[in-house]
Amino acid sequence: MMTITLDNGTLRLTVNPDVGGAVVRFDRLTERGPEPLMRPGSAGEHDPNRLAMYPLVPWSNRIGGGGFSWRGQHYSLATNLPGEPLPIHGDGWQRAWQVEECDDTRLLLALRSREQPPFDYRAVLTYRLAGDTLEVTLAVTHLGEAPAPYGLGLHPWFPRSAEVRVDAAAEGVWEVDADQLPTEWRRLSAGEAWDFSRGAALPERKIDNLFTGWSGQAVLRWPERGVTLGVSADTSRYLVFSPGLHADFFCFEPVSHEVDAHHGVDPQRQGLLELGTGECHSMRCRFRCLLS
Repeated sequence: MMTITLDNGTLRLTVNPDVGGAVVRFDRLTERGPEPLMRPGSAGEHDPNRLAMYPLVPWSNRIGGGGFSWRGQHYSLATNLPGEPLPIHGDGWQRAWQVEECDDTRLLLALRSREQPPFDYRAVLTYRLAGDTLEVTLAVTHLGEAPAPYGLGLHPWFPRSAEVRVDAAAEGVWEVDADQLPTEWRRLSAGEAWDFSRGAALPERKIDNLFTGWSGQAVLRWPERGVTLGVSADTSRYLVFSPGLHADFFCFEPVSHEVDAHHGVDPQRQGLLELGTGECHSMRCRFRCLLS
């Protein structure tokens, strides 16, 4: 399928439904031409990890142990990304989505999936441009007979520069092991490298960690480009990922649950939501281009 472009005269969004329903480009329109607000990809790219943003459904990040048990039943999960030893991000980002509605400023995509028991679901992904804001809504409805735990998220990729600043207050962060699975939660201290409460540069070393106790409000700034992007979401957690100082990207991912919550002491307290047949879970996120 060809890519689909939304344009409201202020913002332009290009989406490839066949590649995980992913955003290829998200630009503000200026007199000088399009200015990327996320890391731009190419229209012919088939790897979602080289595009601008994709949905996370029916879970976010990694699940350890080759699968998980739920209500006394064990479910095995296969790895789904070369070089990654654990299943990651569910399957929505690797499947083709169907176009259900589309006009100049709104696109509604749908996905039916039942290849990964216990997840048997229909997901709906909506992109909408309104003034200076991109609104993204992701919803999942469970269709299986046995209840199953669901989580949602968005995985945007942003250009990294020496000047970029992240402002996103959180209460704590999860330390991780070599497989990027959580080991210990600790409270953030003011002024430390991972304290983004007053706006901070990204740490020089690799970061791939989940932050909790988030207000759902963040601001990303590129002062050298005069670009400021507000991020608001109805979640209380986010992930930050970047390989390090010399990487040309970073990810700021609003998510509904903690990494590997499927093996947690209290998975639902850690953000997973058990859905019975016909029950729905949704999240909404807005990306607003602010005046610098």
